[in-house]
Amino acid sequence: MQVNTTNQNAQDVVNGTSNISGNSSSEEMSTMFLELLVAQISNQNPLEPMDGTAYVSQLAEFSNVESLQGIRQNTTQSLDYMSSLAVLEATKMVGESVDVQANSVALEQDGNVAGLVNLDTAADSVTVQLYDQNGELVEEKNLPYSGVGALRFEFENQDAGGYAVRAYSTTQGVSKQLDTWLSGSVERVSVGKTPEDILLQVDGLGNFSLTEINQLA
Repeated sequence: MQVNTTNQNAQDVVNGTSNISGNSSSEEMSTMFLELLVAQISNQNPLEPMDGTAYVSQLAEFSNVESLQGIRQNTTQSLDYMSSLAVLEATKMVGESVDVQANSVALEQDGNVAGLVNLDTAADSVTVQLYDQNGELVEEKNLPYSGVGALRFEFENQDAGGYAVRAYSTTQGVSKQLDTWLSGSVERVSVGKTPEDILLQVDGLGNFSLTEINQLA
């Protein structure tokens, strides 16, 4: 009975199913495996000794488990390093102008309302409208069409206050509303444990994650 228990424990370590092995380092697992292997040899039935190839097989399997654990540890370290780089790069964006998907902006002082629209198909014309906080049309621009891609716009010298932006493309008389991306300066960066926790506070536009940033303006 003792022999079977010892054999099973050794096999558990080899297969990585032991609770201890799941939370142990490679050095601890190696020590444990060697101790169990010695106990296995010492307590084997003299009348039915284990085949030598069984030891070799166990050693080979354990070596594979040890290699996989090493890969896992290296991968974890690499991910931590990449996360640190992402946080570092995000903090460098403070003061930079970025584009975020939004259709409203709050100007704390007189300034410009700028952004872009992305065209995925050809259009005959593209119109962008600026509305004040009362819903009144302030200004309208017809953008020069330059092919599929990004078209930038800017409404200059606007008074402080809240504004909404609407954009449309017209193709063969059919109008289609477009998503707008507005430009703003990154005021602050909030970081967390992972890149997904990083938030950029964009002046007049709100908080956005790195994945919500279209491009540097």
